[in-house]
Amino acid sequence: MKVIINGNEELAIPESARTLNDALTALVEYLHSKKLGLVKLRVNEQDVYPGDSLNSVQNMNILNIHKLEATAVPILQLLKESITDLEKYTPELSSICYAIADLFQSENPNDGLIPFQKLTEIWGEVKNREAVIVNTVSRYLDKENSIVNEIVIHHNELNQFLNEAYNALEKGDIVSLSDILQYELAPRAEKEVNIVNILKQLVNIAEARGHIE
Repeated sequence: MKVIINGNEELAIPESARTLNDALTALVEYLHSKKLGLVKLRVNEQDVYPGDSLNSVQNMNILNIHKLEATAVPILQLLKESITDLEKYTPELSSICYAIADLFQSENPNDGLIPFQKLTEIWGEVKNREAVIVNTVSRYLDKENSIVNEIVIHHNELNQFLNEAYNALEKGDIVSLSDILQYELAPRAEKEVNIVNILKQLVNIAEARGHIE
């Protein structure tokens, strides 16, 4: 299996690796040793994203993988760019939830379907960016792990209610979907701005301590 990083074949996967997850563990450790963060992953010429996309293939037998391609950038650059993007998008999430709930309660509830789909896509990217930051800084900031754990709990709750929203949508239960947006997702969206501020502080602490550069 070829492992190509930034266009160059430069990593030999340990012989003990049996699955894609094993290979990714070796890849991430290698990148961290070079103070690099993973920003894009392709498996057999197919893009793979954090979350369900990755979960669906992480147990793939390594014998079925002929090429693993990674794009990586300096860790600090990755984290700061992620923070900038999060600061841009998270303040609007709560108001968007309420607005879409209103659409579902209107005379034309189908008007809320496309905005809801876009909301879940944006929030999925928000969670991915936050997860990258949490996974990177948590190894350096033992004293702040209680904060990191709170963020993980927030993500788990968010995933639960997003799944409930999808289930309501599949059943055509627009009333329940609207309620979930108003009473579960919107309040959690309000927490995102504070979470981003906390993550920004953690990144700054890690930088000040010389852990990332």
